[in-house]
Amino acid sequence: MVQNEVGFPFDCDLSEAHLFFYSGGNLNWGSYPENDSQYLVDYGIPDEACWPYPSEIKRYPLNTTSPDWQNRTVKIKNWSYLPEDPIEIKKAVMNNGPVPTYFVVYQDFWYYKKGIYQHRWGKLVAPHYVTIVGWNDNPGYWIIKNSWGKSWGDSGWFKIKYGECSIEKKSFYLEDVYGNFPILYVDDDNTHGPWDGSEDHPYQYIQDGINNAYEGWTVFVKNGIYFENLIVNKTLNLGGENKSKTIIDGNKNEHVIVVSSKNVKISGFTIKNSGSNPFDAGIKTLNLASNITIFNNIIEENENGIFLNYAYETSWNIVKENHIHNNQNGIYLHWSYNSDIFDNLIEFNSKNAIELESSEKTKISGNVLRSNGQCGIYLRSSSNKNKVNGKNQIIDNNLGVKLDNSYRNKVIGNNFIDNDKQAEFYNSRLNIWHRNYWGRPRFIPKLIVGEIKLIFSDINCLNIDWRPTILPYKI
Repeated sequence: MVQNEVGFPFDCDLSEAHLFFYSGGNLNWGSYPENDSQYLVDYGIPDEACWPYPSEIKRYPLNTTSPDWQNRTVKIKNWSYLPEDPIEIKKAVMNNGPVPTYFVVYQDFWYYKKGIYQHRWGKLVAPHYVTIVGWNDNPGYWIIKNSWGKSWGDSGWFKIKYGECSIEKKSFYLEDVYGNFPILYVDDDNTHGPWDGSEDHPYQYIQDGINNAYEGWTVFVKNGIYFENLIVNKTLNLGGENKSKTIIDGNKNEHVIVVSSKNVKISGFTIKNSGSNPFDAGIKTLNLASNITIFNNIIEENENGIFLNYAYETSWNIVKENHIHNNQNGIYLHWSYNSDIFDNLIEFNSKNAIELESSEKTKISGNVLRSNGQCGIYLRSSSNKNKVNGKNQIIDNNLGVKLDNSYRNKVIGNNFIDNDKQAEFYNSRLNIWHRNYWGRPRFIPKLIVGEIKLIFSDINCLNIDWRPTILPYKI
């Protein structure tokens, strides 16, 4: 409802813990949805940062919400019950948004994985509230969002047959959401103020939005050219209105964006003109558990487009659906673990499209790596246990893939097309090459020539793709 009111999705996150306990919830038996709904009318619910949901239920700190929570609440004007009628529930979903609803949980529901749920076995456990977000009349089921996390069910979702387990018995209609949504606006056209981050009075500069945002909020930047070097030192979502028209220009000075906090998301921007020192970047991470998500951006004319730096084994980073071009290096990973790099277009970079130094357990899949001056993918200095698979298009680079002192990597199911040299390795052992397309139909194994370092000299050595594909992969 909040995102519908704002007009675009922005990862709105409100405090379930605050609502649960302040409306009378109890860990022994739960809470009444009527009390929750009325609390939303009378007091509202603040953003997640006021009272973060703990990872373990026993760690609930009672009454520890932020003291200024009343200045940060989202409210509804009223609530009511919906008729026990699928037609009326569908109308409510279509016209007003997701519908909270009651149903009865039996033991077999705990084991749901996929398909349309119907109760088959087990005792009644308890009533449970979930959210109807859609439906399908053929064969007839509701599409439901549960609250048990993505590891349960179908990534946290389930389908249930119409009428099953009293699913339509008690549904709620929440009216007219309003209040302090967890979002701040920035617009460089607002040169004269006032500036409070509201949609009517946006900040002129992005850094002002970041500085005044609470943890977990969104800073939404309207189209314009922003000559700034940003420091993101808190968890937030940084979003641009249009990636071609919302431009952050570092004015050739060091890093354009430095991210020193974890769980940051950056999307919808053109990010350009970092400094020219070897470790300058369009986006650089400086957090040992960075957990950054970078998606749907244009990243150009930087020393390094993206620099993922010192992200250890507890971290993860996601880089997806970006156009990264005309930098020195497209993506550079340094001592970075557990990154997922997929569905990017990385082209015309002077050096490497993707370079890993001492980085492990990276997944590289579905990318187009084209016309880069050195390597499409370069793994070096103990970059081990990485997976280069999932139909990467490695095209027209000086060298497709190079492994240098790197071990136990897998290069599987990629297209190598029109590179000056398709692949090579140096002093790299126990790597697997399998089912790649090597620029033409092959009915015999593909030999990858390299060298292995011995004590007194280097010797020539071969890796082999025993089963190359005949036809290129399509993405």
